[in-house]
Amino acid sequence: MSQPILQLDTLRMVYNADPGILARLSGRADPPVIAADDVTLTLHPGQTLAVVGESGSGKTTAGRIATLQERPTAGRVLYEGEDVTDLTGAALKAFRAKVQMIFQNPYDALNPRLTVGQSLAEPLTLHRLVPKSGLRAAVLEMLEAVELRPAADFADAFPSELSGGQLQRIAIARALIIKPRVVIADEPVSMLDVSIRSGVMNLMRGIQKETGVTYLYITHDLSVARYMADRIAVMYLGAVLEEGPAETLISSAAHPYTRLLIQAAPEHRATAVKRARIRLPGDAASQAGLPAGCRFHPRCPLAQPVCREEVPPQKTVGPTQVAGCHFAEQVKADGLEITT
Repeated sequence: MSQPILQLDTLRMVYNADPGILARLSGRADPPVIAADDVTLTLHPGQTLAVVGESGSGKTTAGRIATLQERPTAGRVLYEGEDVTDLTGAALKAFRAKVQMIFQNPYDALNPRLTVGQSLAEPLTLHRLVPKSGLRAAVLEMLEAVELRPAADFADAFPSELSGGQLQRIAIARALIIKPRVVIADEPVSMLDVSIRSGVMNLMRGIQKETGVTYLYITHDLSVARYMADRIAVMYLGAVLEEGPAETLISSAAHPYTRLLIQAAPEHRATAVKRARIRLPGDAASQAGLPAGCRFHPRCPLAQPVCREEVPPQKTVGPTQVAGCHFAEQVKADGLEITT
């Protein structure tokens, strides 16, 4: 396998809550929020790593750290093997030309006072990649690449005149117009109608095939991750619980939480291998005040005393598959009966 292009190395991100007046008077400040806890993710050139998890799992935090929008409390961000965690100034600007982000909400990602053409020209001007005389041509070429035609009409339009699907294609175009090597895509289709999601995903896959761009694809939907990714990492309360090749993880998950996500994906219910159903009790715990032992044990139907006492190690359960569960081998092999 090729050398990694981007790595998140044992990241830890802790947010200290700002105590309100009552908390200050009572002396009962909220505990810190651990948004990322020993998170390690590796991206290889031209491939897609999907990060999947519920709201509050820490997946968006990982994406923001990967683009250096936020700096981790501990750990490193490596680009082509070099530590870029503390970059500033011109070096940070150069890094962001190589690592771009597509945000979840296309309505917020674009300035409503600028035309589409002006928004797309901005990064080219900022990074001094195209002379002023060539901006229009570069913008039209990019709009053609994201299948918005006639390109000139879209270039002269304002965001308010376009649909959600069209705006998301423009957000993709804005991230790709400076030819980055890595794109962090944070739930890029979650706000779109189901009827147009596949078109945007196919567009992203086609661009990747043509340009070799690398994606870190953040999503709560395991079926989307399966369609888009070469590998999938499953996060829960700030930690990676399982990671492996997309099809391997779907067909033989080794963590109960991953199997729950598979069960929840509608298109997998009819085609998945027949297995005991996992029913998830309770609500997700908070990233503030994590439980002892395995962080998933309060909701896990397989939890045993050891799960409440010891943090499970990351176990290798396949050639390139790991899972943080005391019973990962049995879960993968369906050796344990799952009841609630």
